[in-house]
Amino acid sequence: MPHSRSASLDARRIAVAVVPALIAAAVVLSVFLSVQDRLPGRMATHIGAGGNADGFSGQGSFLATALGVLVGDGVLFGGLAFWIRPNPGVQRVLAVIGGAVAVLTGWLVTAVLLANTDVADAATVTLPGTQAALAFGAAALCAAVGWAACGTAQETETVSGPSAHAPRLTLGDAETAGWTQVTGSRVLPVTGALILAAGIVVCVTTGWAPALPLLLTGAPMAVLTSARVTADRRGITVTPSLVPWPRLNVPLERITEAGHRTVNPLRDFGGWGYRARPGASGIVLRTGDAISARLTTGSEFVVTVDDAATAAALLNTLADRERRTSAGG
Repeated sequence: MPHSRSASLDARRIAVAVVPALIAAAVVLSVFLSVQDRLPGRMATHIGAGGNADGFSGQGSFLATALGVLVGDGVLFGGLAFWIRPNPGVQRVLAVIGGAVAVLTGWLVTAVLLANTDVADAATVTLPGTQAALAFGAAALCAAVGWAACGTAQETETVSGPSAHAPRLTLGDAETAGWTQVTGSRVLPVTGALILAAGIVVCVTTGWAPALPLLLTGAPMAVLTSARVTADRRGITVTPSLVPWPRLNVPLERITEAGHRTVNPLRDFGGWGYRARPGASGIVLRTGDAISARLTTGSEFVVTVDDAATAAALLNTLADRERRTSAGG
């Protein structure tokens, strides 16, 4: 039954992403065919900020571009909603964005078609600002309806966590042990460097004020791309490799059981870095093996790192010892 419910929600979210794009494409094609003989051969296809035409193209190229964008929107966001099924929260957001973008695009394209109807000179075409307001209003309405249609993000959808019989390391009562590894990302440093470079270009060309958001985003992203993961009597500790802060710790008393599993950042968590979604959170820097700790709250905490099985086995042993100590004390 839960599987059937999950499949139904997936289908609804994919439909929220795809159906508005198909409807918008059908509306654009229908309007174009109905007014084609009343359109100028050289259409005004871009309306500037002042409401006047400043871009032109032929009828065929305009229609092909518009339909391509709308169908591409449905394919892109529908495909993402299907692929990211294990992450229902992100899936819901992507589906709603896809539908809203399709409605916004379809409304504006239709408005441009109607604005070109029965004009002798495309240069005289104007588009009132109210059309943009109506387009954004329609997109917002579509987003609200789509959000409700998608269902809640939780909906009994959970990821697989550690096995019920997670392994332990053999340690004597007087023995202690620790485990540590460095993990890193290939995506974040490249992205951070590109954002930082863009910030420098903007700073040189237009000034520091507009460049500041790019610089503040790109610099830490380029630097905080690797972390040291430690499993010991303190629990799981994650610290950036190059600086001592920010430091994240999940103490042993919060860990019910630990295991390991494969994590895909985009599909499972919607991106890289510190990620949180209903039922799970963690440090996700790359695709691959990850420590998967089931917490006392019922949620999952993951850290992508090599040799996660050894870390999980040690955490289980130390957590058992912590519980025995607490019970005895």
